[in-house]
Amino acid sequence: MTAPPARQVTVCASPKGGQGCTTIAAALAVLAARSSQPTLLLDTRGDAAAILGVSDPAPASTVADAIANAVEPCDRLRVVSVAGDRIDTEAISAMSELVAAGHRVLVDTGTDHDVLHRFDPLSPQRLLVTRPCYVALRRAIGVPFVPDHVVLISEHQRCLTERDVSLALALPVTSVPYDPAIARAIDAGLLAARLPRCLANAITQLEV
Repeated sequence: MTAPPARQVTVCASPKGGQGCTTIAAALAVLAARSSQPTLLLDTRGDAAAILGVSDPAPASTVADAIANAVEPCDRLRVVSVAGDRIDTEAISAMSELVAAGHRVLVDTGTDHDVLHRFDPLSPQRLLVTRPCYVALRRAIGVPFVPDHVVLISEHQRCLTERDVSLALALPVTSVPYDPAIARAIDAGLLAARLPRCLANAITQLEV
């Protein structure tokens, strides 16, 4: 199988739950779709559709079936949900064909680090999404994969800074402000239609 072009596939993962991984994956997918590129958001955790304000996709046992059952929160963006244990060679081949056809693929694996390795044939960029939390940082140091970049959900009340996280993980860090506008957009089902500027501006700095 020929590896897809660099940066056409991005996998988002977190060291622990509640770090904002699905929100970042969904926001990246919305921005990719807005750039007129057909985009697939593959969700192995089951929350992406809800965050984007649409109904959950119908259950599917294969990626091909999931793509057929995809929901579309906005133009050029399809969201599919497939359990991590269903990501096999056939699934990877299906995604490779999409990328070859010009699609951008975002994947949300959350804390399922075992499934993350199944995407290796796609040569993905790996983003580690975390907060400046001591427990999360300890777990981030021990994740069983090598991230390319850290997305830090920055909170002013925390003692740890972006520099602290970058030094601890020896990785480049992009900070996304913790802003109530993001939670309001999600609660109203408007993340796809009205992506908060604070979130969009922060993640456009990522080279993805």
